[in-house]
Amino acid sequence: MRVPTFGARTRAIFRRTGLVLGPAVVLGLGVWGLVFWSQHANQIAPADRPEALCYALAAPPTFAPPMRVEPSGAMVRGRFGPGVPIQLALRATMRFSDEMVMSERVRRVGDFEVTSVWLHLPGQGGHWLIVAWMEGGDVAVCNFRFESDSPELTPEETAWGSRLLERILTPENFRAGTLPTVRLHARGRALPIFGPKAS
Repeated sequence: MRVPTFGARTRAIFRRTGLVLGPAVVLGLGVWGLVFWSQHANQIAPADRPEALCYALAAPPTFAPPMRVEPSGAMVRGRFGPGVPIQLALRATMRFSDEMVMSERVRRVGDFEVTSVWLHLPGQGGHWLIVAWMEGGDVAVCNFRFESDSPELTPEETAWGSRLLERILTPENFRAGTLPTVRLHARGRALPIFGPKAS
């Protein structure tokens, strides 16, 4: 009787295990693909830079102030010609007066001139930190409403406003022609609210 050589025995083992492992590998890859797809299929790119910046605050580490901060973002399309200063465009768009301005700063961030303004609107609680810039003839605006009972900016609000600005006012977030690399969940596109939840 002929005894199979080592090579023949090895090939036979691989043939038998291949019949078992082949479908298992294919099945495993299929399951991995399904999991990967389900985790990423419900994610979409932000519609514009203001929306992207609001979502960037939710990326780890999540912006977590001790007061409630409600963001919103908007693009006001094509109302201004080139060269209009962002401070003038913002006032014309939001219709606030200089008396409502608590502080204001303009800085160059990436490819844009960006203004940040603290506002107190008479008859409304809280303070608004407005971040705005021009994209062509469009005015891009992020509003962050800080819940507060004080008529003046508190040191805590000022500190957390500075942290917020440090997070979003980075050169990579303000490159012309590209949006910040954040992903949104397609289910419920409401912007995240930061700090304590409403009671």
